[in-house]
Amino acid sequence: MAAGPVAGATAKPAIVLVAFGTSTQAFDTYDYIDKKVKERYPGHEVRWAYTSRIVRKKLKQEEQRHLPDLNETLQELKAAGFTEVAIQSLHVVPGEEWEKKVVSYQKTPGMKIALGKPLLSSLADREKVIKALARDFPEDLQQHAVFLVGHGSPSPAGTREYLAFYTLLLSKYKGKNVFFGVLSGQPEMKNALNGVKKSPATAVTFVPLMVVAGDHFENDIMGDTDSLKSELLAHKAYEIQAIDKGLGYNDGVVQVFLEHLEGALNSLDKKKKG
Repeated sequence: MAAGPVAGATAKPAIVLVAFGTSTQAFDTYDYIDKKVKERYPGHEVRWAYTSRIVRKKLKQEEQRHLPDLNETLQELKAAGFTEVAIQSLHVVPGEEWEKKVVSYQKTPGMKIALGKPLLSSLADREKVIKALARDFPEDLQQHAVFLVGHGSPSPAGTREYLAFYTLLLSKYKGKNVFFGVLSGQPEMKNALNGVKKSPATAVTFVPLMVVAGDHFENDIMGDTDSLKSELLAHKAYEIQAIDKGLGYNDGVVQVFLEHLEGALNSLDKKKKG
């Protein structure tokens, strides 16, 4: 992720992968995505940016590790001579982080910029993500429940996308013990918890609908106290399992991000030809 050489007039567009960020060991998820992008797009300069001010501040104070925000990364690319940039969001839904900290940089002076949308941005995306996740579902969805957990979004657009995903999930697993809730917002977590408790399931597998299985996964989902796991265990002696890697380690999910990035790069190519 280090800076590359100064761009020449014929340089390929730079790629910026912009993520929320994490202060946990789950940061290795980003390294895996970085590897996949560089394999797919050799010869492109690949940089990173992080939208969470809280995460950036925490890593700076606790580990003296600097994470650039999007403006800083774009200015570094501009100084290196790049004039075309494809920005690929690694957010799950087009929510507040996307709206306020990514889209606003689409019109950066002196640069042609194209945006790759977040993971869940269309019906086709939702179909592909559910298919990718289903590979890890147990065969028995009666005695074994699958519990998907998302962050949630304060943004109406982000909430709509989560609810659309929830609706599609329910239609594909009608009569099966597959549940989905978010930690904040809709679809409400209490409904998912009640669904699991009312089901005949004796085992539960948590699946994080999160790019990285970081702090929320470790504490809010799988923590020993004040967590989803502890609440279920207080109800019944479930056998609890979890997919302990985030979406960024699921190649089917990464493929959706790569398709969005391809769209952004194609958009830059059309602008150049036009």
